[in-house]
Formats: sequence, C-alpha cells, structure tokens
Amino acid sequence: MIAKNANSMLCRAEGLQNQYRAARMMHLQAEARVLEAEAATWTLLLHMYARTNKTYPGGRGGQQTSVPTLHHTVASIISDDAKLLQCARVITWLEELASQSLDYTTEQGQGPRFHQKSGVWSDTQAALQDRGNDTGLVTELDPDATTRQKAALKRDSSRDEDALNGHLFELVKAGRISQAARTCTDCGQSWRAASLLGGGPNGPTPLGPAAQEQRSVKALEQLAAEIEAGSNTALRTVWKWACYQVAEAAAESHHQSSEMAGKHEAALYATLAGHLGKILPVCQTRADFLWAHSRCWLEAQVDQQLAASQDQDDSGLRAALSVGLDAVASTRHAQPEEEVHSIVLDDITAFWPPSRLTDALPDSFEAVLEAAHKAAEHQPDSGMEHWQMQQDIIQQDFAPLLARFVEAEDHQAAQGSAPHSATGDKQRAARLRMGAHLALALCYLPVEVPGPQDTLHIRSHEEVNEDSDREGQEASKSDDLPLQDSVNQLLQQYAMHLIQTEQHELVPIYACHMRQDVRRITYASYFHSLTQRDMVDCRAAYQSAWESFTRWPRGDINGETELDDIVEQVMGESFWAMGKGPNQWAATLRWLAFSDSTLPLAAKEANRVLRLLSLGGDPAVMAGCSHAFQALKQSGDLHTALEDEGQLTTLVTSRPDMRRDCIELFVWYQIYQLAGLYTTFCDMFNDSSLDDDTLLEELYPLGQQYINGALALCGNNALASIWGEQDTAFQQESSSHEVKMWVAPSVTVDSQAEAQQGDSYNTVADQQMAVFVTAVQASAASCCVSGVDVQVQKDDNMEGGMALVTVHIDHAQYDMGREVQCLNAIIKGEVPLQVIRMTGPDLVLGALASMAACPYVLLRAAELRQVLLEMTKQGEIGADLGDKIVPLVSGTESDKHTGLMYFFTQQELQQLLEYERLTDLSLMARTSQN
Repeated sequence: MIAKNANSMLCRAEGLQNQYRAARMMHLQAEARVLEAEAATWTLLLHMYARTNKTYPGGRGGQQTSVPTLHHTVASIISDDAKLLQCARVITWLEELASQSLDYTTEQGQGPRFHQKSGVWSDTQAALQDRGNDTGLVTELDPDATTRQKAALKRDSSRDEDALNGHLFELVKAGRISQAARTCTDCGQSWRAASLLGGGPNGPTPLGPAAQEQRSVKALEQLAAEIEAGSNTALRTVWKWACYQVAEAAAESHHQSSEMAGKHEAALYATLAGHLGKILPVCQTRADFLWAHSRCWLEAQVDQQLAASQDQDDSGLRAALSVGLDAVASTRHAQPEEEVHSIVLDDITAFWPPSRLTDALPDSFEAVLEAAHKAAEHQPDSGMEHWQMQQDIIQQDFAPLLARFVEAEDHQAAQGSAPHSATGDKQRAARLRMGAHLALALCYLPVEVPGPQDTLHIRSHEEVNEDSDREGQEASKSDDLPLQDSVNQLLQQYAMHLIQTEQHELVPIYACHMRQDVRRITYASYFHSLTQRDMVDCRAAYQSAWESFTRWPRGDINGETELDDIVEQVMGESFWAMGKGPNQWAATLRWLAFSDSTLPLAAKEANRVLRLLSLGGDPAVMAGCSHAFQALKQSGDLHTALEDEGQLTTLVTSRPDMRRDCIELFVWYQIYQLAGLYTTFCDMFNDSSLDDDTLLEELYPLGQQYINGALALCGNNALASIWGEQDTAFQQESSSHEVKMWVAPSVTVDSQAEAQQGDSYNTVADQQMAVFVTAVQASAASCCVSGVDVQVQKDDNMEGGMALVTVHIDHAQYDMGREVQCLNAIIKGEVPLQVIRMTGPDLVLGALASMAACPYVLLRAAELRQVLLEMTKQGEIGADLGDKIVPLVSGTESDKHTGLMYFFTQQELQQLLEYERLTDLSLMARTSQN
C-alpha cells in the first residue's frame, strides 16, 4: 500500500517535469490515479477488516474515569453497533485518503498559505478607517457582523475568508479538527477555533487518529470539565444548533452574493451540525459525496442514541440554555431577554437532531451508500472500476467483486490472439495482480461471508467433493461456493500470467495458496511449458517449488510429497498427450530425476517410455532415447549406474525397490549406445571425402565394437530382463485381457522432418484414415489365429490422425509368448506401424518391446558384418568378426528353443538370411581371390 502511494507520487512528480509534453504528462497522471485508486482499495481493506479491535476507530473515549463522560458514551455507542462501526470505519478510511491528499499538496507547495493576519479582514479594516462611503460594507468587524448587518466584506477580505474556510473544511474532511483549530488561532480567529471544537467534550465525533489523540493525558481543567458535564447532552445540543444556524446564515449570504464567500463556511459548520444539504455543494469527488453522507448519518445516529439515553424531561436542557443563552450570537439580540429565550427554545427541539435534518438522511447505512452513489452520478467514469470494487468491499459483497475479475480475464482469453497494445497488456497484468492479491487478502482477513462457512478460506479438495455430493441440499446452493471457486480461479489466472511472462520465481508463492487440485493442474501446466527449455531453468523451477512447498506451514500441502505428486501427474498427462511427439514425452522424465524420492518412479517411467519408443520408426527411436537419457542423467545416481555396471550393482543393492527397473534401464542404455555407433558408422560410410583405405581403417573398429556389443547383449539373453523374470506371475492372471494400441504409420526416411526428429508423430490425414484403418485391419487379420480378436478403428477422442487397435486375447488358449508374437506380427506386418501409446498388462508391453529390440540390434549387426567383409577383399582381415549371429537366432542343434527365432517375424528372418547370403558371397569371393 505504501509502495503504491510512493509510485503514484513518483508518477505525478515525473508528470510535473514533463508538463510541456502534454501527452506524456497526461499518461503519467492517469497512471498515478490508477495507483492511488488501488492504494485506496488496500487502505479500505486495512480499515474494514485488518484492524480487528472493536474499539477501532472510535476509541474508548479517552482516559478512564469514575464517571463516564460524553466521549466515553459516544465511543461505546459506536463500538456496540455493527452498522455504526462499519460506517465509522468507512469515514476513517475516507478521512485518511483526504489527509494523504493534503500532505501531498503541501509537499508539492501547491496548498494555500496563511499568515497571522489572514483572518482579520485587513482590507475591510483599512476601508473603514478611510471612512469610505460604501453602503454595502460592514461597519463593524466582529465575527457576526456580516450576518447581523447583512453586509459584505471587501472583495480581498471575502476571498481570504473563503480560502481560509475552504482549507478548514479540507482539514475537517481529513479528520484534522485539532489542526483546523490551530490554523484558526494562527490566523487570528480564535473565536472560530473555539466554535470548531465545541467547547471541549461537545465537538464532532472523533474517529481514527482523532480518537487516538484522546488517549493522551489531557489537561486537568479539560478533564475536570468533561467529568463535570458527565454524559449530559445539553451543551452538545446547543453547540450543534449553533453550528446549524451558522451554516444556514453562511449559505444564505453565499446565495445573496456573487462572491464565493460563505460557501465553504456553510459546508464547514454544516459538517459539525450534520446538515447534509449544505455540504453537498462543495463535494467534488465520489469520495467527498460518500464522506458527507456517511459523516452526517453517523452523527445523527449517535445523537439519536444519546437522546434516547437521556431523561425525556427537557428541564435540564432549558436550564443549560438559560445559563449560556446570553452568550449565543443571535440576529435578534435587541429583543428582550425573555423573548430571546422563548425564540431559541421554540427553535430547538428537546433532543437533537431535528426532523428537518434527519428527514434528509437515509434510513440505513446501505441506503447511505446508495444515496452517495446517486449523488455522484455526474462524476466522470474514470476510476469507476476501483470505486465499484470499494463499494463491494464496504458492503461485504465479495462474490460479484471477485467474479468481475474472473469474467474480465475470461473475456480476454476469448479474444484469442487478437493484437493488444502495450498499455492494454499492462492494464491486464495490473488487473490480474489486483484480483489475485484481493482474493488472498479476503482469505486471510476475518471476513464474514454467506454460506456454510463463516469466513472465506481456501477450500480443500475434500471440501469440494463434499459439496458436490450434497446435491439438492441448501448448503450446495449457497453463494459461498462460487465465491470460493472464484478465489482459486483468480489465483490460477495470475499464476498462469506469471508463467507466460516468465516471472517464474513468483509462481510457487501463489501456488501455495491454491486448493490442491487447482495447484497441481497449474503446476503441471507450468512444468509442461518448461520441458523443452534449458535443463538449468527446469531445475531452478523445481528447486523453487520444493523450497516453497516445504516451508509452507498450512493448508493441504504436504511439503515432503507435494512436488512428487505433481511430477507424477505431469508424467501421467504426458502419456496421453499424443499430439506432441515422443521427444516431449521423453523429456518430461527430467522432472522425476531431480529428486531422490522420485528415482524409483523415474526408472519405471523411463522404461515405459523406452519400451514404446522401441516400437516406433528408426529415426524417432534415436531422437526420443536421446531426450530420455539426457533427462535421466540429471540424477547423479542413475547417471553413474548407466555408465558403469559396477555402479549399477551398487545402486540396486542399496535400492532394492529399483532393482528390476534399473537392470532393464541399463539394457535400454546399451541399446541406445549401439544405435549411436550404428549412426556414426553410416555417416562415415557415406562420407565421400575418405579414400577406401582410410574409410576401412576408421569403420572397422566401429563395426567390430557394434557386433561384439550386440552379440554380448543378445547372447547373454539380457533382453529377457525386460519381462522374463515375472513371466510366471503373468500366467497366474485372468484367463483373458485386452490390449489397446494407438498406432500410426511407421516413421521412415520419407516421413516429415518433424516426425523423423521425434517432435511429432507420423499421423494420418482425415481423408486417408479410412484407407489406413482398412489396411491395418487386413494386415492384423493375416497375423492372428483363433482366440485373438482384433478390432481397428479411428479414435475420435484422441489428438491427431491415428488408429486404435484393440486386441482381445483368450489367455486360456495361448501363453504369453504366443500372445506377444501375435502382437509383434501385427506391428511389423504388411503395414509397419509405430505404436504411439499402449495399454494393457505391463509384462506384455515389456515382452513386446524386447521382441522389437532384439531383431533391431541383430539385423544391424549382420548388416555391418556384411559391409565390412565386402570391404576386406583379401587376407585374414575380418575373420575376427565371427559367425555367431545365425546360431544365436536359430539355437543349438539339440534344442532349437534356446534360440531367439521367436523374436523375429518372417520378414525379419528373410532379411537376416539375405545378409548371410551376401556375407557368404563375400567370403567365397575372398577365397577365390586368394
């Protein structure tokens, strides 16, 4: 709040420096007004709800005494009545705003300046001394001369008088009645100072800082006078009646004169008397109108309650009047004393205020707000948004208040990508910030709201579910429910704005205040947006969230597990986000690798990703695997385990819960490294800048390393670790189950660049979908036998063009090996497919992935062996490549089941035999040459 005021002052100061640049000055002044309005809103919240002491702002009436004084009684009346207390807080807020405006004006040197003779009418005195023959000029200089003689002052004296009264009115409007009295004394009008203070205990009701002044030790004479008067209102009534008479006389003088004299004097004394009609002519802003209505209504309500507490016999009042009436300035001072007494007593009612004042005031505080709004209808629309906001806060009407922020942002979002100006974007950012901060303030202030809860708070996910289950009950219809939802929606909108504008350090601060489900949705979206960015940015965002969640001491946040649950949700959403390509899914693994607590899930999800990548096209596999292992290397333990088998043994020994996943992950990492060797080999082979000898010298060790690695990987049956250890458990499952595969055409060298790079999937256009589905159905039917039911259709519920292959398998007829062979044949059939996503038993997916990986590795080994033997035409070069690939696939003579032939489809076996035929031809050619 202080910062807002300081910023507005800076804008205004800069505007003064740019006063000769009209557009710039107007822009800065507009910004200053917006900041001031926002600061005023926060000040209102402070006065209305943050200060919970019931004695604020009326105080306790000063020092405690054995006999309650009038100040004590007035303070008690305000603090015991909720509506009066609400009105008093609004008045205190408005007076503080006026006080701040006065201070700013004074600091800028723009306020009026007075000296010791500003209030003594020097020009008029000089004119009288010169014995001028001005018939309209007063002949005496006492305070009542103008009213009594119905004559005027000299023009300069009249202007000085009005300027002084105008400044005094501004001071009273700012709650600075004591300063107003001092100003009167300094200007030579001590009589006016006494009239403003009301003779001590009879002055205007002190609120805010004025009430705090009463707590100071008073002079003994003043305190004694208050105790002597007690709670009797007789002198208060006389003083208010006198103020009323002065206001009426000053107003009449103003109407009869062409000068401004009397206008502000009428408003000044009308404020003290509660005379609304004479205050409104000098009101200039909405705040002025609201202050005038609220102040007059509060004074009237206090006076009425004081009157009700007094003895109905008016003899005390008449006695007080008889004592002090001779000192009352009256236009009928020449009449006999008895007649004066009679006139005054007839003019003033037994108890203040008279009906002619109360009839002009609204009946309730709600009506006060409505009347003030109606009186200010002619005011310009600038600042109306904040003014409406402030009215809602005063009336505790929070549902429409927050709903307007939500609707404004929804309207902005509905406009889509329409161009916006820099000013518009700045205003939107300010609106979002204001809405979010206002929602938070209402949640953590003692604000009463309608509904089953007596305070506004961030509802938990469980409370939301309970409300949704209570259909038809009264509680579910309460206005509290949309109000609570608006709070979360505002916080979410602002958090998304912070994400879009890359103010990442602020996101967790606001996310902590959201309801759990909203917070997780927001943070999942946040992490998704960061996934393709630099790893340093991702780690910084993760660390910032972890620090905020673990430090947050309240709400539904478990600091130790909250972030784990969020990143698990991110992975779950990435699985079904099929329109973004395998790279995005694989890169999402990084969020699981930042913490040791999510390492088991990281290994498990990595295997899930790598299994499906193995069922895709060749280029996409390499790209996706690269992203996956780059993400996993953010964990030091996984990084070292993948690079060193000894470290792998250490990790699985210390983390037995990760044993199977880490072993499988190590296998995939070896396959990924072999794929890298193969890519390097092909790039060098196609490099035309190398001669044959140099090419052979470079390629031979690469090919030998690949072949040996492939034979070691497949010869040790390491691929069986993907699924073989739990084959028995799978056989004990239900007799039948369903496997669903979302498929698209396999990625080839002819596919689009985005698909080859893994940034998208190789989907099918809508007009070609029917042909694709028919072709897949025919290909699948040729691969299946009885007991396996295959259905192929377009899935309209998923993104992009892909087909859904549903395979229902009767497990009573087929074991797992036969089932996986069938699925493998469907994927590698006449229409080669890329499996984008797959659901079903985990072991089926693991076995299917191993069946895809084994031929993938061994066929490349056979290809490189054939290429190298073709390049080495003579000598014994190439003999150490060995001839172990075919026996490894076919098995031993005695037991064919030991081979890996069932991993291969018929087409893959034919391709392997073709490589072997070419290899034999190369060997025969070398033998013939020798």
